[in-house]
Amino acid sequence: MRTIPTFWFEPRPWVEGRWQPTAESFAVDDPATGRRLIDVGRADAALVGRACDAAARCLPAWSGTSPFARGAMLTRCAALLAARRDELSRLITAEQGKTVAQAAAEVDYAASFFQWFGEEARRVHGRIAAHPDADREFVIERRAAGVAGLVTPWNFPLAQAAKKIAAALAAGCTAVWKPAEATPLIALGVVPILLEAGMPPEVLQVVPGRGSEVGGVLAAHPAVRVLSLTGSTATGRSLMAAAAAGIKRVSLELGGNAPFIVMPDADPDVVAEQLVRLKLFVSGQVCVTANRVFVPAALEGRLVAALADRLTAARVGNGMADGIDAGPLIHARACGEVAGLVRDAVADGAEIVGENRGYEADPTLRGGSFFPPTLLRGVTDGMRIAREEIFGPVIPLLRYEQVADAVTRANATPSGLAGYVYGHDLAACRAVASALEVGIVGVNEWRPLKAEIPFGGVKESGIGAEGGEEGIAEFLETRVISLPRPPMPA
Repeated sequence: MRTIPTFWFEPRPWVEGRWQPTAESFAVDDPATGRRLIDVGRADAALVGRACDAAARCLPAWSGTSPFARGAMLTRCAALLAARRDELSRLITAEQGKTVAQAAAEVDYAASFFQWFGEEARRVHGRIAAHPDADREFVIERRAAGVAGLVTPWNFPLAQAAKKIAAALAAGCTAVWKPAEATPLIALGVVPILLEAGMPPEVLQVVPGRGSEVGGVLAAHPAVRVLSLTGSTATGRSLMAAAAAGIKRVSLELGGNAPFIVMPDADPDVVAEQLVRLKLFVSGQVCVTANRVFVPAALEGRLVAALADRLTAARVGNGMADGIDAGPLIHARACGEVAGLVRDAVADGAEIVGENRGYEADPTLRGGSFFPPTLLRGVTDGMRIAREEIFGPVIPLLRYEQVADAVTRANATPSGLAGYVYGHDLAACRAVASALEVGIVGVNEWRPLKAEIPFGGVKESGIGAEGGEEGIAEFLETRVISLPRPPMPA
């Protein structure tokens, strides 16, 4: 069993270039055991306001820094994250619960965004455009939008932050980062790494605190011009409304209800291996995970058997232990919410055909927030489990007869974040993928997200994009200067 690393940071907000005392604190618990890890100082509204002021003060100097220098700092950060992969992954596991192997993959994923946007920083450029008057020209500039308010979730506390921080800093913005209260430790742990990479101390402020309080300040402060949130659709709707008063730019990655369409020619064993891997990743607490699995009636029996075998063979336990496939949920409330969805589905006619309670054999985990990976068949579109985001290790199977019908049902949701298509006929898979109303589709791939490509939702799943060339544009604004063309010297 791996141990929690010794903390190399102060468990307090990082504001104005130093660790700040607070009047109030909150506990951070290990979701696998229920034991308290440490108390963290909670930033109040006044401290968040000071953080916004500090970010505004250093904005001119940071945005005026050479893009090459900003990019070099970010790529150094990527290297430092890779060098400290082991202790960072153990810290993530300690407060979030995912397995150390999954946490290590998150560190790598986060580093890839610092590397990507470190390279993109030097590619931000404007252009000269022709003017109707021959002796004039237009200079079109792309410049930092201002202070960025960043709000990140607990399921990927480092990776989701890396997408936002790296893009914002590459663009020349300064930032105020509000991490999730369940997982503030990795956020505070990143501060010394960024400083070691060469970031000026006030370029990034970190303010652990209540979402409603911090979000309200970020939305109201005049220096904050961009609000970037990864969270629930309800939170995004609230933040967007609050930002409207100041006409702030918003970038939102929100909830999903991803369809996973199994084509009639798919291999049940391949689908089962990939789908179980996807649903046990972070114990199903992923906005892009498969939420509704559409299965052709002729293939259902074989797929149920293959899924049940793999699901029950998985190892569920403390993420710090070797060989674990899935850890706990983030807290007991999450277990209750997922249990309610399963209970309602069974009451409405669904059937539990597979369940894994292996963690119950370990007495050290009795205080943890575990939910058994569960396989359901007989789920229908009207059930709550098919209409709401599950956020747990539950695989609901929905039967279909015609592929076109599956696509229509897959699109009959206000969400549109991700989708999956599995089958042998790639032309048919491509046609189905193109018809899905989502931001990204994995064809025979369960994890298509990469730093080099844009990712964002459609419909109620979000606005804007993270990653790719598009990711840095969320933090840039365009300005046009009309001026005389320089004359040829005599």
